[in-house]
Amino acid sequence: MAELDGQLAGLGKLTVFAPGEVWLEGLRVDPAHRGKGVAKALAQHQFESALALKPRSIRFATAEVNAESLHIAAKQGFQEIARFTYVEGPVREEAAPSGVSPVRDVEPAWAFIRASSAYRDARGFLGLGWRFPELTRERLAERVSRGEVFAWGDPPRGLLILAPDPYAPATFATVAFLHGDDAAGDSLLRFAHARARERGQEYLAAMVPGEEKVDIFNRYGLVPLPYFRHVLVLAYPLP
Repeated sequence: MAELDGQLAGLGKLTVFAPGEVWLEGLRVDPAHRGKGVAKALAQHQFESALALKPRSIRFATAEVNAESLHIAAKQGFQEIARFTYVEGPVREEAAPSGVSPVRDVEPAWAFIRASSAYRDARGFLGLGWRFPELTRERLAERVSRGEVFAWGDPPRGLLILAPDPYAPATFATVAFLHGDDAAGDSLLRFAHARARERGQEYLAAMVPGEEKVDIFNRYGLVPLPYFRHVLVLAYPLP
């Protein structure tokens, strides 16, 4: 936290996803105190606190239009390592398609993910809203145990991770991973709508790696917001 004249002027959060995997987030400055160097001081404190943990990675995400955040990050030495297109839209009335089932066996699902262009384009990250932890076998197994991973076909021709965003309202469902051919993508997005509606959720959102698969999300009503399109993941180059 940062204080000026005894009042809260800004705050930031440091999160450890796993030993050595440090994530910086939540940097906010009171509009009344902008232009006073608060953001720069908070970002520097976050950065130094992260370095003190002797991590193997320090990362954060920001919108492409956040010029101040990108300027501070560049001064600190952060570099862009991944780019996502943020899309969202209202949940539709969709009948759950046949052929989609919960994943029970982690190994085939993990092999499918590792071989996918979605995993490659996401640089191995899981898009949980504005958080991008590494997508590992252990994290996949955790999502499988929660009933959040679904496959189309056997062996799978498509795979979906549909998870809650820890910072979004409960009315939002998040497509954290999607890969498959066109038929699989159509079925899995129809399933995502049906599943979200069944759970009383009103919106679907996704961080789509790159631009290649944005069209399929657009067909199912998930579109970029008017005031920004891309979310950048940046990392500090540790030795």
